[in-house]
Amino acid sequence: MTTFHTVRRRTAVLLVATMSVAMPAAIGAQTRAAAAAPAAHSPYTVTLVTGDRVTVASMTAATASVEPAAGREDMSFAMSVVGGHLLVIPSDAHRLVQTQRVDRRLFDISELIKLGYDDRRRSTVPLIMEAATLPALKKTVSEHGARTTRELTAVKAVAVSAPKDKTASLWEAARNDRAVHRIWLDGKRQPLLDGSVPQIGAPAAWQAGYTGRGISVAVLDTGVDASHPDLAGRVVERNFTAETGERVGHGTHVASIIAGTGVASGGRYRGVAPEATILSGKVCEMSGCSESAILAGMQWAAVDQGARVINMSLGGEDFPSVDPLEEAVNALTAQTGALFVIAAGNAGAADTGTIASPGSADAALTVGAVDRSDAVAGFSSRGPRTGDEAIKPDISAPGVGIVAARAAGTEMGEPAADFPASYVAADGTSMATPHVAGAAALLAQEHPGWRGDQLKATLMGAAERTADNAVFDQGAGRVDVRRAITQTVTADPPSVSFGLQPWPHDDDTTLTRTITYRNTSSVAVALALNLTHTKAFTLSTSRVDVPPGGTADVTVTADTRHLDVGPWTGQVVATAGETRVVTPLAVRKEDERYAVTLRHIGLDGKPATDYLTQIFQPNGRDSWFPYDPSGSVTLRLPKGRYTTATYLHTSATQSHSGSALLYQPILDVSGDTSVTFDARQGKPVRQSVPDRTAEAHDVFFGVSMQVDGASVRFGTLQQGFDNARIAEIGTHVQATGYVMSTWARRDSGDIGRDSPYAYYVGEQVPGDVLLAGYHRAFRTGELAAVTQRIHSYAPGQIARQWMQFSRDDGEVLGVGRLGMRAPGTRINYYSTQAGSSWLPQTAIGMPAGGDRIAGLRLTGSPFAPPAGSSSVQEWGAAPYTTAFNDSQQWVTRSGDTLQAVIPSVSDAGAHSGYDTTQSVTTRLYRGDELLDEQDWVYVGASGLPAGPASYRITQDTTGSIGGLGTRTQSIFAFQDPAEIFTIRYEPRLDSRYAVVAGTRQRMPVKALDTAGRPIEVRQLALEFSFDDGTTWQSAVVAKGAVTLRYPRGSGHVSLRVSATGATGAETTQTVIRAYRYQ
Repeated sequence: MTTFHTVRRRTAVLLVATMSVAMPAAIGAQTRAAAAAPAAHSPYTVTLVTGDRVTVASMTAATASVEPAAGREDMSFAMSVVGGHLLVIPSDAHRLVQTQRVDRRLFDISELIKLGYDDRRRSTVPLIMEAATLPALKKTVSEHGARTTRELTAVKAVAVSAPKDKTASLWEAARNDRAVHRIWLDGKRQPLLDGSVPQIGAPAAWQAGYTGRGISVAVLDTGVDASHPDLAGRVVERNFTAETGERVGHGTHVASIIAGTGVASGGRYRGVAPEATILSGKVCEMSGCSESAILAGMQWAAVDQGARVINMSLGGEDFPSVDPLEEAVNALTAQTGALFVIAAGNAGAADTGTIASPGSADAALTVGAVDRSDAVAGFSSRGPRTGDEAIKPDISAPGVGIVAARAAGTEMGEPAADFPASYVAADGTSMATPHVAGAAALLAQEHPGWRGDQLKATLMGAAERTADNAVFDQGAGRVDVRRAITQTVTADPPSVSFGLQPWPHDDDTTLTRTITYRNTSSVAVALALNLTHTKAFTLSTSRVDVPPGGTADVTVTADTRHLDVGPWTGQVVATAGETRVVTPLAVRKEDERYAVTLRHIGLDGKPATDYLTQIFQPNGRDSWFPYDPSGSVTLRLPKGRYTTATYLHTSATQSHSGSALLYQPILDVSGDTSVTFDARQGKPVRQSVPDRTAEAHDVFFGVSMQVDGASVRFGTLQQGFDNARIAEIGTHVQATGYVMSTWARRDSGDIGRDSPYAYYVGEQVPGDVLLAGYHRAFRTGELAAVTQRIHSYAPGQIARQWMQFSRDDGEVLGVGRLGMRAPGTRINYYSTQAGSSWLPQTAIGMPAGGDRIAGLRLTGSPFAPPAGSSSVQEWGAAPYTTAFNDSQQWVTRSGDTLQAVIPSVSDAGAHSGYDTTQSVTTRLYRGDELLDEQDWVYVGASGLPAGPASYRITQDTTGSIGGLGTRTQSIFAFQDPAEIFTIRYEPRLDSRYAVVAGTRQRMPVKALDTAGRPIEVRQLALEFSFDDGTTWQSAVVAKGAVTLRYPRGSGHVSLRVSATGATGAETTQTVIRAYRYQ
């Protein structure tokens, strides 16, 4: 049994997948923060480090479908939403993630999409792999089809680029090799955005002769514009990215705060150390900062270049464990004596414990931001450090409205009013950090032999303390260069973190630490010692004499026995004349906590080793995922009400096809307690269909409920109903249960490919019905029959269908997948329960390896057919146009943000989507200004002014669909997204997508809004071409149709239409080779 302490963000959904359903979900639209950001509601497929492919409907999806890699067909997958991030973790990675051998971010689907690591935008998985011996590791990497891109000796690791079709092989080798110590995602960190230099006392240092001359300061950032007048001739550059030049402006701004001469402003915007040399390590691109590039830049700056000070105005979320960047900061500091000055982060005052990594490293001098009056900036990240309550940030500096150099051709920040072409103003701990780096350069010039820890201690001890600012907000205080270069006394350590006094407190004792004062001068210094908080802390003396060139110790004691629970901070202020040394103090008296033991028992009555358990407060922010192979795990949790659930594998084989979902909706923690999850308590869950030759494929079941006013849902996904069980433990809470299953004829090929029928049945039931043991036998008369006709436009094609079962409120309860022949026909039978609907999706194209299909991805409108009904759905038939249906919102305006997803393909059956083999470019304009351009079907922009304006969306596609739709263009001009409309053509085509040559035919032409509904338009003009658009002829549109005469012989018909809607919006659409005549 182990005790588990790691805290993660809260989730209200626990979903576990035990088989595969790779679903190319409907594309849709949602607001986003920036023009170039990925659309929140577009579908994404992400290949994991394990080779498994995960598909989600959107970046914000709470569920996913999974296609296991070859040879992993029986793998199970745990899914959960943590802090808005969807995690999908295969069962062979559970233990490795829990023991931190494998980076959890490798299975964070939301984060991988955010970083641009989805399959459409990246063909490799970027890794950082640590091993006992690098040559052996590099050999393993090479043998399994991957490539070592750089050695990262600071952390005994290599950066690896693994092709996504090779990752399964590399994963299998690495996870079974104990010489491979850890596998991290090579993720991305982000850069963290005249009176400020005098504010920190730099002019006094200049007057004393310290300008940074002879000191090299590394700036690991987006690069530096070395041609800027303030930096010209003093920049040494090295690029660790694939991007050339300084395209953001962040690195140039940072570098000029450190060492800009101010020549372009007549000296007004001079940096802190204007004669220092800048070592520019470009580790960031416009899309972010690769962690392996950062590590390589750190090695180059500290070891190869011997930088005395290294500025890192970048960071990312910190976790309790030590990550590669934190490890490198500590290792390189010890090895070289360099001082890493790192931004605290811009997570703001909304929460504590928001310090970014790698500023969270022990050796880092971590910098928060203050304004011109030394008040802590609202955006500046606060301490304590995650995991151990240590004091961070260490120090603070000006970071609000900082004017510094502007890189040529960049748009970061606000142009300075007096020199707009040369300078911009920006906010952020990114701007505060170089003030401290510059101060360190001045101090390093004064003391050539000092190491980083001495520079850090001096700067912290000399900081200007602001009484209104808390220690976890400001650290020691705002950097004071004037004092730092003049005083000769420092404290070791420069801050004292007592850590945690654990509950219960009846056995608390006092905690003591020693502060050593060091005097580097030739005369004794008599220090008067004062505390800023006397309730929590005491000193062994109020005065200490520090001999010349010597040290003196003082004991500081933290006594929380008589205090309330919570954090307690203070400062020791040692003074002697002009000398003042500030040492921050912190201790936390833990709130009321108790031991919660979770025991897991399998169907065989023995301790279970294969499980996923979650415990959280429904209205809290924290969530725990404890695990121990013994089957018993203990957590120490704050007093309160919790919800907990577990998923237990119940299969007797390695297939993991069975699952027991056991949950306790209310767990009162007011003392030590335990919960036993016993799979034998679970009641069976089962559905059946009328055809006895059918077997179940995808099975979803679970419950949703309200607990303490919060929505909570638990569910599982498995193959078939074998050993499917569910049970509620403890206090009963009314819930709604759901079960959904997919069926095809037994032994009918790959996921039912050759089955003449399919059943998609789902039902919502009271939770009590599900918990009592559920078996629902569907009868033919209560089902709806929908014939599926799959069209094919090339030999050798295949198809896949997905059916999404949803409640009327939009919550997805399950997704079923089956294969089909193309061309092919099948009858699908659907359950018809009121309050639910089905969303159909189909992929048609060529096999592209594994379960991949290269070709059409189409989504139909949601439907809820009546019992006993029959209908037909046609999929993939020409003509192919751009048109909308009501499967989702396609174009939205919310506040200052406009976002659009324009389906590049719509078939004759009114199914909308895209074709993966086509090239697509979509652009958004406001007037003539290009706001966004994407090589995909979505565009968007934020920061738009209120009020009416003329917008335009254009979309161009190239690449044929079976020889048709070789080139299309759509142009939508509008003021309100609700005005957008498209044109649908409905020619009568034969199976070859052709009309009869030499005949006349009437073709309906319809205007449709963004929900696919017919609308009236003010004007509509149609042209046609028989020579691929070289020449055009006009046709008369009358009574919603046009009559065309087709020439003899054979060829193609191209169409072009221009229309004006009732409100003045305009649409122009062109389709080259819409259909054939022959």
